[in-house]
Amino acid sequence: MNFMFKILIPTLTVFLALGSFSAHAQMADRLSEHPTFNKAAMKESVGPDAVALTREMTKKLHLNEAQILNLLALNRTKLAGLRSINQEYKDDEATRAAKTAELESQFEQECSRVLTPSQLSQLHQGTDHPTTAPSNSGNGLG
Repeated sequence: MNFMFKILIPTLTVFLALGSFSAHAQMADRLSEHPTFNKAAMKESVGPDAVALTREMTKKLHLNEAQILNLLALNRTKLAGLRSINQEYKDDEATRAAKTAELESQFEQECSRVLTPSQLSQLHQGTDHPTTAPSNSGNGLG
């Protein structure tokens, strides 16, 4: 019986350690989908903007505490991504527009995981912008 405990305890310890490592690896994979940033630089650069945007969304969408925390992180990621795209592709309008659209799509997808359908609808109503500006090349006649 004593021999059984000597084998069982180390075996369980190994299995628990492997399970913990596996869970950590899965979380690291999930987090790798999101860009990482220098926290101090991000706080100075996009932190106040993300907080202001999240406050605005909180008032408009009547968010609960969990939604506020999730959207704050999403807004920080989005704003940092926009800043990065604008800097990296400042001379390439087409690529910048494509990357921005891709980032917006990812943001919308993440928001759909956090917000209720009615909140998503309200968000879309407030952020719908025409995709093209009216051209002034015509004479205004039908």
